[in-house]
Amino acid sequence: MPHVHKTAGQAREHLSQAVANIPTRYKEAVAKADWEGPATSDESEDNYRAGLAEAQAADRRRAKIREAGNAKYQRGAAEKGAAVIGTRITAALADYERHFSPILAAMNSASDSAPPRTRDYRTNVTNRLIPVIEAARRAAGKE
Repeated sequence: MPHVHKTAGQAREHLSQAVANIPTRYKEAVAKADWEGPATSDESEDNYRAGLAEAQAADRRRAKIREAGNAKYQRGAAEKGAAVIGTRITAALADYERHFSPILAAMNSASDSAPPRTRDYRTNVTNRLIPVIEAARRAAGKE
């Protein structure tokens, strides 16, 4: 007796019926997952390095960017990104403030202690702008 296969329409209908349960199951699975452990293992780092070297040798990044092209990126950003960007930024505002606050405080402090402006833009960049940038980098842990 021949095997009866499900059609794509039937598979779509079954998935559609399961959609209501997926968010809860997803949250439960994520709560149990250990992503950090495997992702930071020595084997994972070796695999990452090897994959990166292989991709670089094959110039795969550039080829895939050209294959995708601007139209695919623009369509995806417009269709997917535009719908969620506002809510995601709103949800991240507290984290933004917490992480940016010490950087802004360091920048403001450096700016407050900057010497007066001169008529020479090079002197102003060196004496007024660079200390602000360096303070921001230190506060961000970049130096």
